Amino acid sequence: MAKTKKARKRPPGKLLAALGHARQKYTDDQVRGLLHELQVHAEEITAQNDELRRTQAELEQARSRYADLYDFAPIGFITLSKGGLVSDINIAGAALLGFDRGFAEGLPIASAIHAAHHRRLRPFLTSCWQHPLGPARTLEVLTRHTPGKLLRLTCRAQGVGRTARLFTAIVDVTEERRLELERTAALERIKALIEQLVTVQEEERRRIALNLHDHIGQQLTALRLALGSLRNEQPTSDQSVQLDKIDEMTSTMDRDLDFLAWELRPAALDDVGLEAALSQFVESWSKQHQIGAEFHGSRWEGERLPTHVESNLYRIAQEALNNVVKHAGATHVSVLLERRPDEALLIVEDNGRGFDVEKARAARGRHAGMGLIGMEERAALMGASLQFEAAPGKGSTVFIRVPLGTEMLHRK
Repeated sequence: MAKTKKARKRPPGKLLAALGHARQKYTDDQVRGLLHELQVHAEEITAQNDELRRTQAELEQARSRYADLYDFAPIGFITLSKGGLVSDINIAGAALLGFDRGFAEGLPIASAIHAAHHRRLRPFLTSCWQHPLGPARTLEVLTRHTPGKLLRLTCRAQGVGRTARLFTAIVDVTEERRLELERTAALERIKALIEQLVTVQEEERRRIALNLHDHIGQQLTALRLALGSLRNEQPTSDQSVQLDKIDEMTSTMDRDLDFLAWELRPAALDDVGLEAALSQFVESWSKQHQIGAEFHGSRWEGERLPTHVESNLYRIAQEALNNVVKHAGATHVSVLLERRPDEALLIVEDNGRGFDVEKARAARGRHAGMGLIGMEERAALMGASLQFEAAPGKGSTVFIRVPLGTEMLHRK
């Protein structure tokens, strides 16, 4: 079959020109074809015009909705030119900056910012222009017209060339910052009260330890001397057996009393420092509970930490070892106290049954969780980080890191 040649559409102008010569050059059928083709073009143009009008109407509606959202948004919005001049601002933005909205266009935003913050504003705006694709940048500044009002500016560059603008959201954070300051002050007061409480506790421990050692210890010594005198009077065999039992009980009480006094407040902690005190405590603890233990101290070279830091680290190590006795079922414990360039590190590690850290923390208010809570509170007092690594059946490790400043260390 022969292929039918497809008719090409002619532009309307050529169609009209062709019609002018149609009567002379074309037959009636050809003229009717030209007219039909012109009608088709007219219908297409009409449809395109209708579509264009619908699109324009939708665009106007979208612009109207955007204008309403922009103008009446509860957050302040302002659009800036590259020179930092206001090209548009909504009602909330004008109120926050203290502008008269009707006369704000063309004003520099710096005129609404407190003079003390101008040096911060310029590099901030420059940075926003230089990083249009990065995260939105923020700056907090005081206003000029309302002293004490703190605003947070969040900027992002939009467009390129002459159409480039800096879209900026403005939020009043005055109340937020006031609450943060009050919270910080309250936390400082709580910290000071806890430090005072810890100091009082340590003083009371010291007093009780001295009383146990000096008063009850002397009485036990007198009791053992009295038992020795009774032996010199040649007691009967039954009496001798009883005296031996009483002497053994007295010796046990004397050892337990010494260990209790040592736990309350070791004299070495005051006299020679944390490293020596921990070394002696680990040795005594190991003998008392029949659990293998070793202590490693390194790189202190005669340096000492502040008294409250040494006391808190000592108590954390003490509590960690007490938890080993109560819960771990361990056969060996390692304690490390290391001096690093920017921190003091205390590690207590055991090979016991381990525990679930989250469950232990969830036991707040119960005896099972009080040890961990006490350790966390003491770490917080020093500005230290406390980390537990433990899992059922895999032992447990306690890490305490105390940041060191030059003012914290002193020589023995």
